[in-house]
Amino acid sequence: MTAGRIISFLVISALFIGLFSGSGCANIVPPSGGPRDSLPPVAVSSVPKDSATMVKEQKITITFDEFVELKEPNQKVIISPYPVKDAVIESKLRTVTVRLKDSLLPNTTYNINFGDAIVDLNEGNILKNFQYSFSTGAAIDSNELSGKVILAETGKTDSTMFALLYRKEEDSTVYKEKPMYVARVDGQGNFRFNNLPAGNFYVYALRDEDGNKKYTQGIEQFAFLDSTITVSTNTPAVQLYAFATEKERPKGTATQDNKRGLIVSSNLESGALDLLDTFRLLYNKPIRSYDLSKIRLQQDSTQLITNFTIVNDSLRKQLLLNYAWKPGGTYRLFLDKEYAADTSGLKSLKNDTLSFRVKTEKEYGTIRIRFTELDTSAHPVLLFYNNDDIVGRYPLTAKEFYRAQFKPGSYKLGLLFDTNRNGVWDPGNYFAKPKLQPELVQPLNYSITVKENWDNELVIEPGKAQAKTPNRQ
Repeated sequence: MTAGRIISFLVISALFIGLFSGSGCANIVPPSGGPRDSLPPVAVSSVPKDSATMVKEQKITITFDEFVELKEPNQKVIISPYPVKDAVIESKLRTVTVRLKDSLLPNTTYNINFGDAIVDLNEGNILKNFQYSFSTGAAIDSNELSGKVILAETGKTDSTMFALLYRKEEDSTVYKEKPMYVARVDGQGNFRFNNLPAGNFYVYALRDEDGNKKYTQGIEQFAFLDSTITVSTNTPAVQLYAFATEKERPKGTATQDNKRGLIVSSNLESGALDLLDTFRLLYNKPIRSYDLSKIRLQQDSTQLITNFTIVNDSLRKQLLLNYAWKPGGTYRLFLDKEYAADTSGLKSLKNDTLSFRVKTEKEYGTIRIRFTELDTSAHPVLLFYNNDDIVGRYPLTAKEFYRAQFKPGSYKLGLLFDTNRNGVWDPGNYFAKPKLQPELVQPLNYSITVKENWDNELVIEPGKAQAKTPNRQ
């Protein structure tokens, strides 16, 4: 053996012995990981090709540069023209497949908007707003229509809504047939239709409560454009105002425990009655009957009051006790267990007494709000909000609002443009003749904190109390 070979043999032997000495076995250490993958998948090919023309196939396969999966494709993927039969949308390894069940329409551009349904399998990175299109004709339609949807009652937006396009003019189409085209509404209320053909369309918006893309329930937020829109190469944006003709039904109905009898609460706040409010007894179920002779009211522990009245409200779930309350006065209300019965026949299990005081005038603040610009011909009503609930409505006939007594608290402000001058917001009516747009509420970018026994003032600058109103007949 030569000297060179001997040296090589010794070196290899030393390395071999080192590997198997000490702990008795070798540890295989994986390479250290690099930075976390934060990039979304990339489409590398498709069959048919993206933007292909003269397409006949109803199966589309899109291949990506990494393994992908689909999240809620039936809810998130929108196909236009909107299919009558639901498409089958699946993912496997690096591919996403869409199988259209409807026959392809001639000379029509199809667009598939995947929204945020496509994510990479390992890190969950979202491929946002990925779109694929093809045409059964000789060209890809490139017309667009954009717009904005505002909730008329609040002036806010709703990202769960959809914008809809129909070709037919009949009013019944919106609840009998699915739309021709569908687009999502984003968090700012904006929407955009892509790859539209030229021509006339009827524009709507819908919060689709039941998933059928039809306007079938009064609780669904719905909006319509007054007239047809002509889509061309330079179509102006549209504005829609959504409304619901019915309030949302409660998610569940609480049952009343017969062993507890008639359940009553009041609108007292820490044992005090708001001087500006009416005393209210509140119930879970409507009150069928009540007996005024079994209700007694006493002032300052000794004086029996007989000139108060009680009224059942329109929903029969509140008894309103009317009396000229003395600021700072103390009262006791005695309720005999037989004083009232609800529609189930339940009565109180025992006599009850409510002791309370009435707030004093010093526990309120004065409030003055000045508008440097205000169109009083639009019949504005100043709205006060607390936790998104309207706690005050005040019609404005001048540019200044003043109240000597106002309940302390922090309030957001808005304006209702009260077309029919009834003091409350009114929804639209799509099926009326002529159609009726909703009244509008404009949130004001102002809030005010009212402090007790304090003069509270606010000036609202130009441009904060102006609003475009839809055509309301």
